[in-house]
Amino acid sequence: MIALLLASLLQEPPPPPRPQRVDIPREGGHAYLGLAWPGPRLDHADTPAVDLLVAILGGQRSSRLVQSLREQRGLAVAVDAGFTPLAAAGAVVVTAQVEPANLDRAESHILDEIRRIRDGGVTPAELQRAVTKAEAAHEFETETAQGRAVALGRAETIWTVEDELAYVSRLRSVSGEQVRGVARRYLDPERYTRLALVPRRSSP
Repeated sequence: MIALLLASLLQEPPPPPRPQRVDIPREGGHAYLGLAWPGPRLDHADTPAVDLLVAILGGQRSSRLVQSLREQRGLAVAVDAGFTPLAAAGAVVVTAQVEPANLDRAESHILDEIRRIRDGGVTPAELQRAVTKAEAAHEFETETAQGRAVALGRAETIWTVEDELAYVSRLRSVSGEQVRGVARRYLDPERYTRLALVPRRSSP
């Protein structure tokens, strides 16, 4: 609902973002890292490929960042990637919960994984898992009357009912080269916005 309200307010594309690095002190023991890039709007031709890219990066347990950052290296307690497309623009965000001492290493490793996709692409198995996840998520989202109402409301507000009904088919038609292409187009490892919530230092 909030996304629909925001989408209805976004009539013009926002200005190009300025990369920023911000640390905010907070209570607690873990640090929270967020990296963000501008993405395509909901009705853009690149949107299905970005959806699959995000799933391959961090949208499921088998994804690259979850396996490498959490399972293999133990640099993160949790890591996720998300894509929010709205009427005028979208955002790709990678988030991680880490020990404060691992903050810089986690950020560096996230960027390394993005570079690997930009340089080498994704495997057919990764692509198929991402498509299967998207199909399952779509079925789960629309299996209730409320879910169908949200999907149709989104279609009427941001794009069209025809686009909504055809979206899963568009996902199935995305190639590995298209996923690599959107990684190169949108996820610049040298230009992004970083926000970290870091524990306050104890007084001596």
